[in-house]
Amino acid sequence: MTFHDDDEDLDLVLGQAHELLGDADDLFAQRLVQASRLHLRRDGGFFHPIPGDNWRSDTYEAVLEVPQALVPEFTSEVTDRIWTKLQAVLHRHNREDVFGVVEPALPPLPEVAPDWRERAAFQAPAERPTNQARRERAAGGYPTRDGMTFTSVEEIAVYDLLVELQKESSRHRTFSVMPLPGVKLRDAGVRTPDLVVLGNGRALVIEVDGPHHYGLTRKADDADRDRHWDRCGVHTVRIGAHHTADPASLKDLLKEELGRRLFQVS
Repeated sequence: MTFHDDDEDLDLVLGQAHELLGDADDLFAQRLVQASRLHLRRDGGFFHPIPGDNWRSDTYEAVLEVPQALVPEFTSEVTDRIWTKLQAVLHRHNREDVFGVVEPALPPLPEVAPDWRERAAFQAPAERPTNQARRERAAGGYPTRDGMTFTSVEEIAVYDLLVELQKESSRHRTFSVMPLPGVKLRDAGVRTPDLVVLGNGRALVIEVDGPHHYGLTRKADDADRDRHWDRCGVHTVRIGAHHTADPASLKDLLKEELGRRLFQVS
């Protein structure tokens, strides 16, 4: 395509980076890109060239405009992974003048009229806020099941198996399933576990780990989250997303964990 700096072409460029992240199984970064908008802006810094770095005075920076709820997810590690793919796409379009992606920027402030109060009084009430899938609902574009939002199709696969087990269980061993609830933990802020299962007066957290969970930084973060749940007396079961490719074995695993963690006599 002929490359221009307009929003339509830049959105296609970002879409190509999104596909490359998917090819690399970086589903976490891919979902962040899906919720972003790409802009290019002139570098406003000082021009201090270093031999061999190809930096020029007429350089640009890539800016990712993202929903406010997603800004904390753009760690330096995740941003670097996104930039690796975005840079490859930009260079294929002969844009070697773009030298990095900056911190995610919030969308511009909305335009309001002097009579905004009167206008607001006639607007239909917005959907009531919910703690379910807070960030995903804010970003939009995530898969849903039974009117609830999920982060990935792998989470839905685990949810569907839990629903099957729920239907197969007797009334005396019934349990409930909560996908992506917002939870306030002591010394850990607000967290959103993938799934929480309640039954027999007990709770179990189930996390569905994609490939991005196996880096050293993410492993340490996951272990810290698990410790906070342990302090609440709640066990965490971590399931690799690749296990959803074998539903029968995964269902047996879930049945075993539910029996052991929720219904086994201490």
